[in-house]
Amino acid sequence: MSIRQLYWNPEKSLYLRLEERPELIYHRLTINLTEDDGDGIAILNWYQRSAKMTDGFYQIENVFRHKLLIARKNNRVYVGDSKQLGQSIFRIEHVQHREYRLRHNQSNKILCIYQQSLNLEAPLALDSHSDQTLIFERVDYNTIEYYIWPTHQRSTRRNKALDVHNDPPSHAGQNGSPVQLYDFHGGPNQRFRLIAVDENI
Repeated sequence: MSIRQLYWNPEKSLYLRLEERPELIYHRLTINLTEDDGDGIAILNWYQRSAKMTDGFYQIENVFRHKLLIARKNNRVYVGDSKQLGQSIFRIEHVQHREYRLRHNQSNKILCIYQQSLNLEAPLALDSHSDQTLIFERVDYNTIEYYIWPTHQRSTRRNKALDVHNDPPSHAGQNGSPVQLYDFHGGPNQRFRLIAVDENI
């Protein structure tokens, strides 16, 4: 009998006991979790789900009716058909692990949930002092569509994603519909495409 120690990060370890018999080999994995361990495993799970993005300039298109995210003078973010290119261009910046910051190129402000609220329908806004980061999760491996998850939600309870307001139904396809935080359901008003833009804009 032998005991091997498997390290998945510098602070936590799992023990795998191997018992060998002539007729079989089997593995027994025992994990004792504290609340902190649960957080660590949730963080690892989110890391595995998260897409690796390329820093650069992008327009962000909602899949519902192919409207772009547009920042307005009131620092709120809506969808629409951008007549001024600068309103709809954001810069992706890698922060840590697979977390990213979205910076509005024209104003240099950070895209964030207003006051980092966890309330339903909390609006998406621009803020000069925010440290908001986001995770991009591919809808599936056959598309270039993403769900976008704000990371100020605790990793074990992350169940709200970016969403284009859709009440009444089809409202998400109208110019001026607000972008917000909402319970995840995976519908087209919660799916986004990133369109690369020449950095020499």
